[in-house]
Amino acid sequence: MNDKNFPAALMMAAIFLSCNSPVQNKQERAAHDSANAPVHNPTVDAVRSVQLDTVYKDYRIAAIARGNGNLRDLVIAVGSVKDTTQADSIIETDVKGQVRNMMIADLDRNGKPELYFYMLSEGTGRFGKIYAYDLTGKVARISTNAIDTMERAGYRGQDSFYIKGKSLVRTFPMYREGDPDVLTSNNTRKTIEYNLKENGDTLKLVTR
Repeated sequence: MNDKNFPAALMMAAIFLSCNSPVQNKQERAAHDSANAPVHNPTVDAVRSVQLDTVYKDYRIAAIARGNGNLRDLVIAVGSVKDTTQADSIIETDVKGQVRNMMIADLDRNGKPELYFYMLSEGTGRFGKIYAYDLTGKVARISTNAIDTMERAGYRGQDSFYIKGKSLVRTFPMYREGDPDVLTSNNTRKTIEYNLKENGDTLKLVTR
């Protein structure tokens, strides 16, 4: 187990980012049931960092996203509530957009949770993106190609994401085709649900 102090994990993450040094990974996990996890309110500082911290069953998860513009560095620290003196894993990745929320759930109901980061792009479009990770054994990226490549007439961004039951739910306003400034007559939000499926040795989100 990595002998990194968990309460200091976010401080170490900031150091890793500022020094541009590689992050060592070591994974040990427990697996439990699913649900949304409450997330502490993010704090934003002068260098536009977003810090998140949540506890879910036996897991304690902290994350920090730092950087200006659309491209940011995201560092995630995963540990156990039974031993708050160290983090089991610290991983680093590049992400696009601003972090809006961090959610933990077990969408495939296998008793092993996943971590979902809801992002929004800069500018007026506010296009949504999800970064997802399987917390079973070795931390692994979950394919979000179905979310990233969505093309739909009348779609202009302004996405919202949340967990509902066994699904990741995406909602957005629908605009009249060919007129990006006018909402459809019913003025309702479109809803798409994504389920988690096995794809060989990996997991992917697919439309329901």
